[in-house]
Amino acid sequence: MPELPTLFLRRMQGFLGQEYPAYLDCLRQAPTAGLRVNTLKVSPTEFAGIAPFSLEPIPWCPEGFWLGNPDKHGKHPYHAAGLYYLQDPSAMAVTLALDPRPGEKILDLAAAPGGKATHIASRLGGQGLLVANEIHPQRAWELAQNLERWGVQNTVITREAPKRLAVALSGFFDKVLLDAPCSGEGMFRKSEAARRDWSVVAVQSCTLRQAAILEQAGRLVRPGGGLVYSTCTFSPEENEGVVAEFLRRHPEFELAPIAAIPGAASGRPDWLPDQTISPALELTLRLWPQHGMGEGHFIARMQKDSPISPRSPGARQPPRLPAQAEQLFQAFINQALDMQAERLTPEVYGVYLYQVPADYPQVDGLRVVHPGWWLGTLKTNRFEPAHALALALRPDQARQVIDLHAEDASLLAYLRGEPVRGSAHSGWVLVLVDGYPLGWGKSSRGEVKNYYPKGLRWS
Repeated sequence: MPELPTLFLRRMQGFLGQEYPAYLDCLRQAPTAGLRVNTLKVSPTEFAGIAPFSLEPIPWCPEGFWLGNPDKHGKHPYHAAGLYYLQDPSAMAVTLALDPRPGEKILDLAAAPGGKATHIASRLGGQGLLVANEIHPQRAWELAQNLERWGVQNTVITREAPKRLAVALSGFFDKVLLDAPCSGEGMFRKSEAARRDWSVVAVQSCTLRQAAILEQAGRLVRPGGGLVYSTCTFSPEENEGVVAEFLRRHPEFELAPIAAIPGAASGRPDWLPDQTISPALELTLRLWPQHGMGEGHFIARMQKDSPISPRSPGARQPPRLPAQAEQLFQAFINQALDMQAERLTPEVYGVYLYQVPADYPQVDGLRVVHPGWWLGTLKTNRFEPAHALALALRPDQARQVIDLHAEDASLLAYLRGEPVRGSAHSGWVLVLVDGYPLGWGKSSRGEVKNYYPKGLRWS
C-alpha cells in the first residue's frame, strides 16, 4: 500500500467507523481503470466488437467499460482516432448527474484535461453549445487537444477566470458543471503528488477556493437551469460543507435528486461539525472505491428557481469571410471534400478559419483558445486543413481516403510522421484507421506526405 498521511487515515477512520477496514483494504489494491466510448464516432457495441483488449461493461454508464491496466491503452491508434477516453468510472457519473440534452447550452467551468467535457459533448450529439473553460494556459491546451481528438464541432474553449465569465455570460447557460479543484483524496492510489501534498491546511485552502468558484458558477446558470458541483475528494469540508454554505447564501437554488447509481452512497451532512445542517444534503452522492465505484467522487446536483431574468448577451453577428479566404477555402472543399459547402460557414480569426457554433453569444474581451471547430489555416495562396477538421469528418465526406489497419506497419509509420504510399491522384487525403479518421496527408506521385501534427507523433 502506498504511504498515506497519518492524519488523513485518522480522519477517515473517524468518518467511516466500521467501514474503515474495507476502505483501507481497498487502498492496498491496484487502482481501477475505465474506458468511455466516443458515441459521436462509434457505438459501445461496435467498439466492443473491434477493441483489441478485454472490456467489461459498466452497468450504470452505457458508454463506459472497466479495464485492466490502462497504461497500454492510451497508445493505440483507436485512441489517437478519438474512439475512446481513459477515465475513472466514478468520474463518468458526474456527467450522468448533469444529464446533458441535445440543444442545451452547457458550461464546463474547470474542464481540463477534458474527461467530463468530452462526455458532455458526446451526450449533446452535436446539437447546442458546450463552452469548456480552463484558466491555466498549459492545461487549456491539453483540454483543446482532447476535444480536438474527440471530433467535437459545437464547442468553444475559453481560458478565463470564473468571475470574468460570470460578468460576460450571467444567466446564459442551461446547465453548468463545476468539477472543482480539490485536495484529491480520491487520487491517492494513482498519484504520489496527491499523497505528498495533502494536509489539513490544504483541505481548508481548497474549501475557500471551491466556495469562491461555486459562487460564480451559480451566476452563470439561467433561471430554471441546473448546476452540478463535484470533487474527487472525500473531505466533508470540501463537499457537503461547500454545498451547504452555497445554499445558505443562495435560496434560489435547491438540491435535486440524482438518478440512482448502484453502489453509490448518500451524502453525509452528519460529518460536518454544524449539526443544524439540512438533512437535504443526503441528496448528494458519494462514490466510494470499497463499493466498487472507481477511485471515488462527490456529486451534488442543484436546480435554480429565480424570478429574476438576467441580462442576456447580445446576439452575435458573424463577420463576412474575406473574398480571398473564401476562395482558398472553397478550392480546398472542391478538391478534398465531398460534402455540401453551405454546411460550413467559416469565420476568420487572424489566419485561422473556424466554424463558430450558432448559439455562441456576442462577448468581447474574453480569452478564447478556440471559438469553435477549427477548420484550418490560411497560408500563402492556399488553405491548410486542421487536424481538428480531419477528426470530426466522416470518411464519406472526403474525396480521397487511405484506410490502414491498426496493426499495419504503414499506419505506425504514419503516426511517427513518415510518408506512406497512397493514391496516384494528387491532393489532400484523409488517412483512416480501420475506417475511422486519423489525420491528413497530401498525395503526390503515389506518395502521401505526412501532415500528422508534430506534437502528437509517436516515437
